[in-house]
Amino acid sequence: MKKLLLLLLIIFGLSGCGPFVPMVKIDSLTEEQRHKIRQFTILNATQLLKKEFSVLTIVEGNSCQNKVWDIPATRAGAIEQLKYHALEAGGDAITNVQCSVREGTSVRTNCWELISCTAEVILFK
Repeated sequence: MKKLLLLLLIIFGLSGCGPFVPMVKIDSLTEEQRHKIRQFTILNATQLLKKEFSVLTIVEGNSCQNKVWDIPATRAGAIEQLKYHALEAGGDAITNVQCSVREGTSVRTNCWELISCTAEVILFK
């Protein structure tokens, strides 16, 4: 009985907290900001041939299903977060996008599911 009570306290305690990974609520942004995110470019190595650019920074994007009733974590959601952070950094595009496999429930991240992606933010010269 004590174990069940402890488990319930932990579950209810965590349900009130947000994720322990950085995430921006894209839905709360303006329509203009969401449009810029949708239009932000992802380029591959072939598309960058013969173009002059520098790597501005590396960004991380996370898609976390924080609560049982939240939508599942998606690669598209993590990439949307990448684009947001790249825009905030002042980049022109992102490249070298790499995403993790879907992680399951974790106390470390406070997510039922998590997909994390990283990318290089590039600035054209």
